[in-house]
Amino acid sequence: MIRVKVFSPSTDQVRIVKEVLRIYFPRLKEIDTTNFLISSNYFSGTVKADKKINLYLEKQTSPLVIKVKLEMDDQVFFHEEVAKPPFFSEEETNRARRLLRLALQQIFSLAKIIKPSPWGILTGVRPLKIVQRFMDDGITPENILNHLIKDYALEERKAKLLLEIAYRQRPFLPKEKRNLVSLYLGIPFCPTRCYYCSFPSFSLDRWGYLLADYLQALEKEIIGLSKVLQEKEIKVQTVYLGGGTPTILSAGQLAKLLTVVQDNFAFVPDRELTVEGGRPETLTREKLEVLKAHQVTRLSINPQTMQAVTLERIGRKHSCEDIITAYHLAREFGFPVINMDLIIGLPGEKRVDLDKTLNEILALRPENITVHALALKRAAYYRQEKIDLVLPAEGQAMLDLAHTRLAKAGYLPYYLYRQKEIFAHGENVGYSLPGKICLYNLLMMEERQTILGCGVGASSKFVDLETNFLESIYNPKDILFYLQRVDELLQRKVDNLQTVL
Repeated sequence: MIRVKVFSPSTDQVRIVKEVLRIYFPRLKEIDTTNFLISSNYFSGTVKADKKINLYLEKQTSPLVIKVKLEMDDQVFFHEEVAKPPFFSEEETNRARRLLRLALQQIFSLAKIIKPSPWGILTGVRPLKIVQRFMDDGITPENILNHLIKDYALEERKAKLLLEIAYRQRPFLPKEKRNLVSLYLGIPFCPTRCYYCSFPSFSLDRWGYLLADYLQALEKEIIGLSKVLQEKEIKVQTVYLGGGTPTILSAGQLAKLLTVVQDNFAFVPDRELTVEGGRPETLTREKLEVLKAHQVTRLSINPQTMQAVTLERIGRKHSCEDIITAYHLAREFGFPVINMDLIIGLPGEKRVDLDKTLNEILALRPENITVHALALKRAAYYRQEKIDLVLPAEGQAMLDLAHTRLAKAGYLPYYLYRQKEIFAHGENVGYSLPGKICLYNLLMMEERQTILGCGVGASSKFVDLETNFLESIYNPKDILFYLQRVDELLQRKVDNLQTVL
């Protein structure tokens, strides 16, 4: 264990110390307000023995300087960050926070407590929002790149990836208030729960007795929100039916749900409709006929891996052959876009396993391939278990392999986000063939359009581009709480819509 004691800090500085430590030690324990305990685990740096670290912080003004001293055993390390004239608008408080992050990462690196993340001092889920704000302010690509590398400590390859994606997104981002929204509808039921999963997901065998009540509550949310949109003449641009596994519903249930959506909203002519058919064993010809009849434009069939031993290890009850069969069956129906999700960092997998998976997926040539780095959140079964993960250097090599292989095959990255406790300090990236992006994914991540979420665990984002207003509302992840509170949840969203739209 490593104990870190912070001296002479303000409350704000302590918060920043914790944020930087949690990049590398996500299960940080707080002994008291300035005393922390961290374990040397997979996410940490090179220090393995028990250590006691004293950390001294000092802030000077005119000019702004952040000084840090670190004592560990009989070693002492010093580092300071001096504020440079910014090329962009940055409040003094934010500049001081950023400099402290840089100083902390540098001194932890000097003491070999950590190996710096390729994402530098960025901790948020949506790093692209920073780049989009710079672009809004008219900052040149060269200056944006330099800022990300020098002032946020990103590796050049990650900074270039952000810049590439940001420019690809620009034509699709709303620049002013428009009478358009997107919808997310959640079906939180699955055949079984994957061991890495942290999303709201309920086994149909155990919780199926609530399915009829759940669909009724979901329909109530949908219709309640549609009335406000109709009154204000708001159209829907994208719809995402996610989960869970929405295709666990029967063909009749799917048809009824999609009919309710179709009959209660006004859509733009080229509306996008995505359905997650994540588990291939749930995709029957009858269900695909329903999806085709309701003009689904994007179907997701998610193998996660094409290694049979891994599928068994992670609790999925289908085979690699099931994935290929479901893919070809879906192709028969002519869906414009098929997406396939992959997860890098699954237990036991190395570069050779990933390379084999990529060979099989690229041979199928889906229009979208979404590459996720494994993130072990609190609700995941694997979070509680000791599992076999490769070292961060190997993990980063795996992420690079995926990016290189997809780029050579003609796939372009178009959206990106990160998560806490993410494998090898990685990222999740959506790739598409030219002209085949998922607009919902892009809009949801960049938070430039109001997204209305219905169902267990769904999030709603209320966005007003004129006032820069953004508010998020989250439905409960517990299905019983959701059923009990659906009227209250609906009314809160209706009230927000009256304000924002």
